[in-house]
Amino acid sequence: MAASFLVNPTVLGLAASASASASASYKSNNNNGAVSRCRCSCSVNVNVNESIIPAAESRDSRKAVRIAWEKLVRWSRTWRSKANTDVLQRTNKVVVLGGGSFGTAMAAHVANRKPDLQVHMLIRDPLVCKSINENHYNCNYFPQHKLPENVVATTDAKMALLAADYCLHAVPVQFSSAFLEGIADYVDPRLPFISLSKGLELNSLRMMSQIIPQALKNPRQPFIALSGPSFALELMNKLPTAMVVASKDKKLANSVQQLLGSSHLRISTSSDVTGVEIAGALKNVLAIAAGIVVGMNLGNNSMAALVAQGCSEIRWLATKVYGVKS
Repeated sequence: MAASFLVNPTVLGLAASASASASASYKSNNNNGAVSRCRCSCSVNVNVNESIIPAAESRDSRKAVRIAWEKLVRWSRTWRSKANTDVLQRTNKVVVLGGGSFGTAMAAHVANRKPDLQVHMLIRDPLVCKSINENHYNCNYFPQHKLPENVVATTDAKMALLAADYCLHAVPVQFSSAFLEGIADYVDPRLPFISLSKGLELNSLRMMSQIIPQALKNPRQPFIALSGPSFALELMNKLPTAMVVASKDKKLANSVQQLLGSSHLRISTSSDVTGVEIAGALKNVLAIAAGIVVGMNLGNNSMAALVAQGCSEIRWLATKVYGVKS
């Protein structure tokens, strides 16, 4: 439909600003008229002399829109900050299974998020437990990095898992099944497992999302996969790092994102658990091949071809063998 009418300059200025903020398109027709097109496919011929529109009123309307937008952004940031605080406030205890380099780094990271948060590390070596509890150092990994005082270590699975809100699983993939079967009696069926372990189990080619529920004999055990390019030492040194958490439960993924995210650790979320696990396991093969390319001085062309072909093959394997949708 089409209509032609005169409008008040002030109304026109406000309408133009609102139209801009709503991503509508405004196109000039000539000096004395304009055509405005909206999403409903209608056109309105606005006959107005631009010279009668006060510039001050136009600036005021734009300023009003800008102020409203800034208020909305501030509200959004405040809401996200409050959500982050709520998750930390509700979390009283986190258990870390394994005392390796990455498990230790993540234990220190989570402990730094909240000074009164209980972080229990379940470790099989009594000497490492003593070193952590008495000196606040992991004598096998990071002997130069002092751990937060709210990190404690134990060899007692029952005590470590008692009343835990989240579990960070950092046991190597090849030993995870036997380890989890040994502690299954102490695991709460509602305890979320955040898997830090990357790789596929030899012979069976099972992923951690398959190993954990099967070993615990609970197909409904909450599961989250954590992956991404990350070195434990850099995480301990609080260098900028980015990772992703994947879960079929969107709410759970968002909670873990808020629990782990910090000023130096960016956490993204995904619902593609299998894709994240497969990429996290097979990218190490590419890393080894990349080292060979550098060592043999094969050049940048070879490196580019390796990365392109490697990513293609990872995508093919994920779609054909594990059923991931590309």
